[in-house]
Order: sequence, then C-alpha cells, then structure tokens
Amino acid sequence: MLYPVIGVPKLGDSLLRQYLQYKYTHCLKKAGASVEILIPNAGMGAVEHALETCVGFLLPGGPDIQPQLYGQMEESGCGELNPTRDAFELALIQGALAAGKPLFCIGRGMQLLNVALGGTLLQDIRARQEYSHQDFWNRSSATHPVEIDPDSLLYRIVDADVTTVNSIHHQVVDTVGEGLWITADSPEGFPEALELEGYPFCLALQWHPEFMAAQVPVQQALFRAFVDACRKEL
Repeated sequence: MLYPVIGVPKLGDSLLRQYLQYKYTHCLKKAGASVEILIPNAGMGAVEHALETCVGFLLPGGPDIQPQLYGQMEESGCGELNPTRDAFELALIQGALAAGKPLFCIGRGMQLLNVALGGTLLQDIRARQEYSHQDFWNRSSATHPVEIDPDSLLYRIVDADVTTVNSIHHQVVDTVGEGLWITADSPEGFPEALELEGYPFCLALQWHPEFMAAQVPVQQALFRAFVDACRKEL
C-alpha cells in the first residue's frame, strides 16, 4: 500500500493541543496516511516546503479567525485569535488550491477555507442556536442532525441524506466564498459542510469527525475517502 504524506498544521505545545493533534493524526494513519506536522510560519519558504513535501492537507480546528481577514471589526463574542496560524494556513490553502491538492478542512479549517475564498463568518451564534453547538465535553457523541445534499461528495461517502454529528464551535460560515457550495446544514440552517465546485477533492466540515471516528465507522470513512484521494495523486 502507498502511504501518502498529508500535512497537518501544528496546533500548539500544551497537553490539550497535543491531545487534539493526536486525534487527527490517529484517524489519518488508520486510514493509511503518513502525517507531517507543519510548524506555522509566516514565511513563504515554509509554505513552499509543505507544498513540495505533502500530497494533501488537513486543516484542523483551533482559535477564531481574525475578523479583519473577512472585512469585519472584532465583536464581543469573538474569542482567542492566532495571527501566525491565520497567515500560514491561508497561504497553505491558497497554494494547495492553486496546485489542485486534496483538502480536508475541519472546524476552523472549514471557516478558514471560506475566508480564503472571499466568504465571511458569523462571529458568535450562541444567541441564535437551537441546539448546543459548543459542546466539547460530549465531543464523542452526536449533538444534532445535519441534512446532506444528495448531489454532494459528502453524500457519496456517508451514503445517507441525514446523519448526526457532534458540535464544538461558536462561529459559522455566513456569506459563502466563491466557488463553494453548502452540502450539509444544521436544523437552524447553519452550514455544516462545504465543497468546492469542480475541484478533485475539497471537503470541509463544521463538525469534528476525529472525535467520533472510533465509535462511528462513517466518521472514519471521511478520513479514508480523503486519504484515498491523496493516494491517487502519487
């Protein structure tokens, strides 16, 4: 079997960040990938090296994105920011898209993909939600259903038009970026998945399959589909 090298930005050095990093890495390796942890660096040299080394990229969860990057002022509900990660991961997304490399964007990664393509975010949804969307303590359990577009890649992977997912976020996609389309949404109408029209493999999820994958096979299947797409690029 061929083991494609997939790049994943480093989440941080704390024990919590290392645990979160492990969840992504474990799912990717279980699906047959080799993983390279990418150190966020604003210099283009780091991005170029990653593009040369990695077949595809997983953009993981993390802090909120700087609102000025999508044309807004910071609101009271906006949380922790990390400008270094923003700069590095935006450059990585743009480089990967230009090269046609497979992308799997999770949580913050979905939001960042949307921003990279000119979209905007709602900075805090806690006053608008019907279900709890920031439920870290129940991260391995389903929190709410999502409806899936039957014409989507996501539908082909999960083979269903409804599934139940966890939820660990307080921001969502608002205006959708150029070329993207919503392929799943929550009962409130919040986007839960995005795909890029006409792109070989670009799947973005607002939920976190890495926490459900051990108990729910269809969530691990999402990682397997991504790794299979990367393997085809070898």
